Amino acid sequence: MLEKIVKILGWVVIGVSALIGILFFVQDAKTLETALEAMKDLPSDMKILEVEKTADAWGGLVLNASIVLFIICAVMAVGFAIYKFITDAIDNPKSAIKPAIALGAVALLVIISYSMASDAIRQFLGSDNFEITASTSKWVETSLYGMYILFGIAVVALIYTEVSRIWR
Repeated sequence: MLEKIVKILGWVVIGVSALIGILFFVQDAKTLETALEAMKDLPSDMKILEVEKTADAWGGLVLNASIVLFIICAVMAVGFAIYKFITDAIDNPKSAIKPAIALGAVALLVIISYSMASDAIRQFLGSDNFEITASTSKWVETSLYGMYILFGIAVVALIYTEVSRIWR
């Protein structure tokens, strides 16, 4: 039953994506042509600004639709994984041990990364163009530390695998 629902929702997402793509190229192509035709007699410096505005407006539909579809797919993936975990845990509690350990390991990784992260707002070229808060800075640094830790674990696991093959 769950597999049918997932398959149907997958086809719905593919259909919506195709529909948005078709609408983007069919409907907005004429708008783009009209806008480009209107600015052909402008001086080059003004033309550059107008082309940038037109391009931003033209690509906005696809970008926003992509973000919405990504969020829908991510929520569905996490939701179905949680549903599967709960139903398996109810049917066979021993099968829930490994996923629970993995979830605990991820939680531990986030806690360690968060405790290592600083909430200091870094200054870099172009940082004045963004609204960076202490909380945003801390979570960005948390994700960076998390990736560093995962990379380190991957390197250690790779080295261990290769060295253990030598001793066999």
